[in-house]
Amino acid sequence: MNPNNPKIRWITAAVFLAGIIMIGIGITRGEPLTVLTKATSICMQCIGID
Repeated sequence: MNPNNPKIRWITAAVFLAGIIMIGIGITRGEPLTVLTKATSICMQCIGID
């Protein structure tokens, strides 16, 4: 698989752009706060502070 192949470069760019768009959508929906809240809860349960 040659990385200089135009088809491969187009697919790579499309996947990268889709990822950036999904991250943007998640940020606008407030998902980082949800993930942080859940992660904190799980960590507190693991060390026995609940």
